[in-house]
Amino acid sequence: LHLVTTSLFFPSLLPYLTQDSQVLLLRGYFASTLGWWITRGFPRLDIQGFLSATSRLSSEIKVAKPFPDIVQSAIMHPNEHTLKTQRAFAHFSSLYGARSKGYFKDTELEGAEALDGSLFLLATRL
Repeated sequence: LHLVTTSLFFPSLLPYLTQDSQVLLLRGYFASTLGWWITRGFPRLDIQGFLSATSRLSSEIKVAKPFPDIVQSAIMHPNEHTLKTQRAFAHFSSLYGARSKGYFKDTELEGAEALDGSLFLLATRL
């Protein structure tokens, strides 16, 4: 959750840092990410399982711009992290939401070839 929301700040921070500082920041962020992954017991990224579990969501009625309604509905959610996470997913969807199936295939993640830009909307709708 915090790894998703904090990644929003990289584009606004990185241009003001020297290349050496950029490398240090991104390496530190990556090390923190690995630390969280390790402390969670090395969970497997089950992409196919995620897509199967969310297949009903992708087949529901499509709205041209779903994120304004989703983010608005989260404003009053009792957990403030819900809104922050949905806002981050909305941002990443605006950047990567038009990616076609297979775009992420070269990431070396098992099952990544099945992902497309709808990943962020599917995760938000959970």
